[in-house]
Amino acid sequence: MISLQIEKIKKICLATILSAMMLLISHDALARSRMAKAEVHSVKGVPCFTISEKEERRNGQPYLGALIVSDLTDKPVSEVWGFLMTGGKKVLLTSKSCLLYGNLPSGASGLPAPALKTGHVYEVFLNGRPKDGSDPTYGYAGKFCVADSMNGMQKIIPVTREMQEWIDETCPVSSPSK
Repeated sequence: MISLQIEKIKKICLATILSAMMLLISHDALARSRMAKAEVHSVKGVPCFTISEKEERRNGQPYLGALIVSDLTDKPVSEVWGFLMTGGKKVLLTSKSCLLYGNLPSGASGLPAPALKTGHVYEVFLNGRPKDGSDPTYGYAGKFCVADSMNGMQKIIPVTREMQEWIDETCPVSSPSK
């Protein structure tokens, strides 16, 4: 009777240890993937999406298969514009180049881009990764909002991870250097 109880305790202990090990292994695997930072800047009042020089030095130039811009202001969140590369093609992105909102790269499939709304916060997701398959990066994300400027053109304001507006998903009244 006592030997049966000891065997039962051993099995419970072994199951607990195996479960803990599986949890640690799966947690470690999740920790190896990462979402890198996409940069957003303005080209004549239109958002343009890229990666930073620091990101390029760290992991090289990514090959993108898709891009999605979502409106975070309206709930539920909705996709505004994007494209998907077709035929196995990819877009090479460097820190010196950018993908202009509304422009479809050669070999991409997408819909026309609607006008962006003043005061709305948008998120861009660049679906791609560096050429090195061992790199943990699986995409690039950034946020921005649109404000009116003095000259009547739209002003693109990047919303960085260091800003409270990133968390609140709100548009800062002035530029990020406030």
